[in-house]
Amino acid sequence: MRIAFVNPPLRDWRFSRSQRSPGVIKSGTLYYPYWLAHATALAMSRGHECLLLDCAADELSREDTIGRLRDFDAELVVIETSTPSVNHDLETVDLFKAALPQARFCCTGTHVTAEWQVALTQSQALDFVAIGEYDFTISELAEALEQGQPVSSVDGLAWRSGDSSERSGDRTLISDMDALPWVAPVYKQFLTPENYLFTIANQPMVMLIGGRGCKARCFFCVYPQVMHGHSYRCRSPEDVVNEMKWIQDNMPEVQEIVFEDDTFTSDRVRAQEIARLVKEAGITLPWFANIRVNVDYETLKALKEAGLRQCATGFESGDQTLLINMRKGQTLQQQKDFMENCRKLGILVHGCFMVGFPGETKETLAKTLVLAKELNPDSAQFYPVMPYPGTGAYEWAQEGGYLATTNFDEWLNPDGQHRCVLDLPGLSPKDLEDFCEYAVRKFHFRPTYMVRKALQAVTNPKEGLRSVNAFKNFLLSIIRGDKAVTSALPPKQTEIDEAWNARTRVPRGRMEMIEGKKSQLKRAS
Repeated sequence: MRIAFVNPPLRDWRFSRSQRSPGVIKSGTLYYPYWLAHATALAMSRGHECLLLDCAADELSREDTIGRLRDFDAELVVIETSTPSVNHDLETVDLFKAALPQARFCCTGTHVTAEWQVALTQSQALDFVAIGEYDFTISELAEALEQGQPVSSVDGLAWRSGDSSERSGDRTLISDMDALPWVAPVYKQFLTPENYLFTIANQPMVMLIGGRGCKARCFFCVYPQVMHGHSYRCRSPEDVVNEMKWIQDNMPEVQEIVFEDDTFTSDRVRAQEIARLVKEAGITLPWFANIRVNVDYETLKALKEAGLRQCATGFESGDQTLLINMRKGQTLQQQKDFMENCRKLGILVHGCFMVGFPGETKETLAKTLVLAKELNPDSAQFYPVMPYPGTGAYEWAQEGGYLATTNFDEWLNPDGQHRCVLDLPGLSPKDLEDFCEYAVRKFHFRPTYMVRKALQAVTNPKEGLRSVNAFKNFLLSIIRGDKAVTSALPPKQTEIDEAWNARTRVPRGRMEMIEGKKSQLKRAS
C-alpha cells in the first residue's frame, strides 16, 4: 500500500510537534518527526511504498502538501497531531480528504490517544486514530485494508462506526526494540538535516531514539504517561552504536547526534556498554542525551570519554516540596551533586526549569531562580507547566479548576509559542509567563555568566560558535517579544538578587553572613 506519513503544516510556522511541549520555539528549535520516521521505516521494511513529509521543516503549505499527496497517489495518509494544534490538524484532515476522497486518513500522537473519541467526532473525514505506540498499528492497518480484512483485528486502533466510534484492544508495547529498523536512512531519503535546529547541539544534527519509556513518574511528562509507559525498553547497545556509525559514514554533513530518550542513563550498565562500543567503533561524532540527576559519576565519566558533549537535565524547581508534589523522584542535593560531577568531567549541562506545580507561590518561584544561578549550568530554560490531556498534571488542573481555558487553540499565542494555561491561587497565567521571561534574562545576562561564555569561546572556538548562534536567536526573540516584568516575584526579590550577586564577589569567609542575610530577606518577603 502507498502510505504517506505527514507532519502537517500549521500556518507558516516552524511548529515543532515532536517535542514534549509542542510549539514554535523562540530559539528556532525544530525537532525531527522521529515518531513518524520510525513508523515509516517499519512500513517500508514490510514492503509498503512510503512517503514522509515534514511540512514545518520544508515550508509546505496545505496546498503544497495536497499536491505532493496527489503525485504520490496516497492510499493511507497518517497525520501527526499535538494538543495545541489539534483543531487545526483535524481541519487539515477535512481539507485533505476533500482533495483526496479515495484515501483513508489516520491521526496519531499523544492528544488523539487521550481524546480519540472527540477526534473522531470532530472530523467526519477522519477514518482512524492510532492509539499509543503506533509503529506496528499503521503497518497492520495498511495490510488489513489491502487484504479486505476487518480493521477490528488491528490492536491499538479506533474508528468511526455509524454515528459512534469503536476501538480495538490495547496494543502491547514493543518489547524487542531492535525489531524496529533504523530511522537514519529514512532521514537521509526524505528529510534535510539542515532544516532542523537544536540550539544546544552542533549543526546540522540528527535525532535518534535509543529506548522508549521512562521509569520516572513526573506527573507532567506526556510521552511516558500517554504513549510509551514507565519501563525503559531499550535497543541493544550494538544496534544503537551501529546506527551511529552509519550516520558518521553516510551523512557527512551531520555534526552531532542527539538522543531524545526521556532518560538515556536509566540503565547504567547499558549506557556504559554503549560508551565502550562507541570508542571501539571509532565514532568521533559528539553526541547529546537527556539525563536525570540520579546518575553516578562513573557512568558520566564513561559517557564523556565516548563523546558525550552535553546533556539536558530536568531540575524543574528550587523547592523540595514541589519536587515531591510533581513526583520528580529527586532531591535538591542530588541536583547539586550532579552539577558538580558534570563540571569535573567537562560535560555541559542545559538546565530545564518549570513553574506552575502544585503548591507554587511567588516564594517558590524565587527559589527556582536562585537555584538556577547556584547550579550555573551552561544554559537554562524556564517554562510554565503544560498540563496535556492524559497526564496527571491535566487531571490535577481539571479537578482544581486551574485550567484558564479548555479551548486548545488558545494554548498558543499569535506567534505559535506556548501560552500558559494554568491559573493558580495567587499566580495568574501572566504571572507565570512573566516570571519565565524574567528568569531567562536574569540567568543569561549575568556578568559572570557572560564572562564565562566568552572564555569558553576562546578555549573552544567550535563551542563558542554554537553559543554565538544560539545567543543570536535568543536576542532576536527578546527583540520580538515584550519586555519582561517581575510582578510574579516576591517584593524583596531585588534584595535577594543583590545578596546572590554579593555571594559571587566576596571571600569564602563571609559566605555565612550573606546566607544569613538571604534567609532574613526571604522570611521578610
